[in-house]
Amino acid sequence: MCIRDSPVRTRLTVVATVLVAIALAVAALIMVFALHHILARSADSATSARAHQIAGILTNEGLAGIEPSLLTTAQNVAVIQIVDSTGAIRVSNNQKYDRPLSPPLVGGEQTTLPSAYAENGSEETYQTSAVGVNTPDGVLTVMVGAAIRPINATVLIVAVLCSVVFPLIVAVMAVLTYYFVGRVLRPVEAIRRRVADITGGDLTQRVPVPATGDEIATLAATMNQMLGRIEDARGQQLRFVNDASHELNSPLTTLVGLLDLARVKGQPIDPDTIDAVMMPEAIRLQTMVADLLLLARADESGVPLRRTDVNLDEIVSSEVARLEATTDLTIDVAIIPVRLSGDAEKLSRALRNIADNAARHTRDTLSFAMTYDPDEGEATIAVSDNGPGIPDPDKTRVLERFVRLDSSRERASGGSGLGLSIATEIIRAHNGTMIVTDSDDGGATIGFTLPADG
Repeated sequence: MCIRDSPVRTRLTVVATVLVAIALAVAALIMVFALHHILARSADSATSARAHQIAGILTNEGLAGIEPSLLTTAQNVAVIQIVDSTGAIRVSNNQKYDRPLSPPLVGGEQTTLPSAYAENGSEETYQTSAVGVNTPDGVLTVMVGAAIRPINATVLIVAVLCSVVFPLIVAVMAVLTYYFVGRVLRPVEAIRRRVADITGGDLTQRVPVPATGDEIATLAATMNQMLGRIEDARGQQLRFVNDASHELNSPLTTLVGLLDLARVKGQPIDPDTIDAVMMPEAIRLQTMVADLLLLARADESGVPLRRTDVNLDEIVSSEVARLEATTDLTIDVAIIPVRLSGDAEKLSRALRNIADNAARHTRDTLSFAMTYDPDEGEATIAVSDNGPGIPDPDKTRVLERFVRLDSSRERASGGSGLGLSIATEIIRAHNGTMIVTDSDDGGATIGFTLPADG
């Protein structure tokens, strides 16, 4: 099985184990080489110090000054030889050392040999310090050697210990990593199980949030927020479908009933019934379907706009003229010239929906007011009525879909509850905001604010 297809716990354990193994291997190599270097330097320092000590005595006193204490061995001193200029060994700390460690040197000369032999026929090597010195007995060479085998043996022991201990450390590290990663991921498994249950349809459930305060807790909290939004969206969707079905069913029921009655009686529908009942219901049905399609597109990708330079005052004037021709209402108008970039058709529709809503609820008067704020670069259109007004708790809800505050009002005399929500989507697409306040006459004021050029 490929490691990429393994569980996260396994992958993290493998990665951690590999990294630890590499780190320990590098550390072992560095430690072995460092140890060998330190031991070699220590041996060199010891042999060099002993050689210079003996050379100092030879310079002043010659061979007669060499005492047995100068020929004693130590941890880093194994061989001591004094050789004359012919290469003959004049003094040695052990008679078995019958071979000079180094060729004779001239007075004042010194050298270091990394590997030298002191016995004929022996493979034992010594790290040697040699010093040439002028003495009363002629030119002599002091040679002091440290055995290389103990150094190599010590380094080998450390290397073997590393090769045994470090794999055990890696194995223990792997087990501990697997265990602790499992503990860390335990809340993730709990979240997964809860999400599986939620997938079954119960959106009221929430995933458990661990009290760790880490990224997993943040993930769980974020998922709960997402689930809350999904639950709200689902509720809105269900309400939207139910409301849309109810609203569409009313004109359809009327039309089907009349058609069925005509079929049963075997008589055509009279023109008066068509004009008074069927045609308005069909137009209402057509308008509602168009509104629903617009809202569906707005939910998916926003309201599409065809932006041009728009004279906002002309849109207001046209809407006022329409109302004056179709209603008996008294209309007060305060218009100022305002130009902006927008979709004239969509803005006209938004204003018409707001005006129709106001016309249905007013007693006898409507007011259109335009203002422009040069500091903010915003134009405002407000439509006010002198009707019953909107309670404060409903001022936001009135802009939602299928919301009609007068539940006792017949559908035939009112709208579908989509007009203001469509206006809201259009204004939002223009980067504007809706306004819902109380009017000076005790009714309601509904309008919008848009970025404008003045």
